Amino acid sequence: MSLLRRKNGWITAGLLLAATVVARPAQGDPLDLEGDDDEAPASKEPIDKNEPVMPPAPIATIKPHAYTLAECLALADRNHPNLWASRARVAVAHAQLEEATFTPYSYWSANATFGVLPPLGGTPFYNAVPRQILNQGIGQAYEPFLQFGFRGNLPIYTFGKISSIKDAAKAQVRYNEWDLERARLQVRMDVRRAYFGLMLARDALYISDDVLRKINRGIDNVVKKLEQGDTSVEEADRLRLEIYRDELMSRVAEAKKGETYAHAALRFLTGVQTAFDIPDEPLKKPDVVLGPIVRYLTAARLFRPDVNLARAGVAARKAQVEFARAQLFPNIGVGVGFSYNIAPSATPQNTAWLADPYNGFGAAFAFGVEWGLDLLPKNARVHFAESQLEETRALERLALGGVAVEVENAYATAVEAKTREENWDRAEHRAKRWISSVQDAIDLGTKDERYLIEPLRAYVFARANHVLALQDFNVALSELARVTGWEAAAPTS
Repeated sequence: MSLLRRKNGWITAGLLLAATVVARPAQGDPLDLEGDDDEAPASKEPIDKNEPVMPPAPIATIKPHAYTLAECLALADRNHPNLWASRARVAVAHAQLEEATFTPYSYWSANATFGVLPPLGGTPFYNAVPRQILNQGIGQAYEPFLQFGFRGNLPIYTFGKISSIKDAAKAQVRYNEWDLERARLQVRMDVRRAYFGLMLARDALYISDDVLRKINRGIDNVVKKLEQGDTSVEEADRLRLEIYRDELMSRVAEAKKGETYAHAALRFLTGVQTAFDIPDEPLKKPDVVLGPIVRYLTAARLFRPDVNLARAGVAARKAQVEFARAQLFPNIGVGVGFSYNIAPSATPQNTAWLADPYNGFGAAFAFGVEWGLDLLPKNARVHFAESQLEETRALERLALGGVAVEVENAYATAVEAKTREENWDRAEHRAKRWISSVQDAIDLGTKDERYLIEPLRAYVFARANHVLALQDFNVALSELARVTGWEAAAPTS
């Protein structure tokens, strides 16, 4: 969420909180680090009618189900439209493989005709029935006739045509399966980014709400002191706090915008449009360990879909080259035929040199060779297929090299986010100790509340950046899992 990455906004929040401490009484608790504040609630009435007021939260009538990250990923795998489309393409490839498997048995055909014929007598050498009788309308003495036959070719040896077609179809199935895996990894990455972004937005809102409550109390304290004539505060102090509150309210609006965007994205990705929520938990460190980079480079060569897509493409191109070369040679096979004709109204013809179209039974079985002699165009197709194979091999090398670059960049991003998270974690704890030491000095009377300004600003700034670093670390590991194709590298919660 780029809108939550504006670190300067958290500097403003620190100034707001620090200014609040200056305006509060000395006996008050300057910062409740545990989140429990037993002081009197701040006044909800605005100082000025033109000042912004937070809208009331809507009343929930149906308690939404809090989906964990694992549930969101499972729902996205089942419901995302891109995955449905990829699965359909896999089914198409399987259908083409099935077609290629049964291609040798597809050169078969059957035909049948039936109708009525007038009386046809005589022979081809002595025939008293004119041909025009076949064109007359239906009259007396017409009788039915039936013709039925089938024929086919069964290949015996095709010089590799059938096997190369099957190999190409199998490679296409593998290609589409890895394309499905690539789409699945991208969808899971989108789910994790939206999930961690929603957690970040809510953590930012919690921090803002805590600071906003303290600002409102500070404004109330300043107003009371001004009404009592206390010279320790001025009207400028109230205006300064009100300006700071306005700035913080604008940051709160940005965080709410990020929350709405991430929530809507998760609903779309998971396919759950109603009663959807995630557990109300703070961002935490990933539950996976960042290993050495060689582990991720090896995983990318084994699991990355782009690499396996390229390998499947090379296998398909090789099969196409083999098919193009096999086209230069003939097909050897067996031809089979059968026919049966019967027409009672036609006189059967028994001479061997004459084919009787109305009465007879015939069967044929013979070996044959079919050879297309357009060898020059076929040779050009071989060169075409070889060029495509060389292109695919080059793309395979590009995929291997490009994946290595992506893995190294993603790994460097994860290392940077991990280092940043560890440093901001230490800074947050040191700011807490700083605040405690200053508060002890204030309790002893050696310092006043003004000395709390800098440690409070440092704490709020460190806390906000620590939360942002946690989100970046989780997203960086998720991206590392995507570019390697290794799901175990991604955080699970």
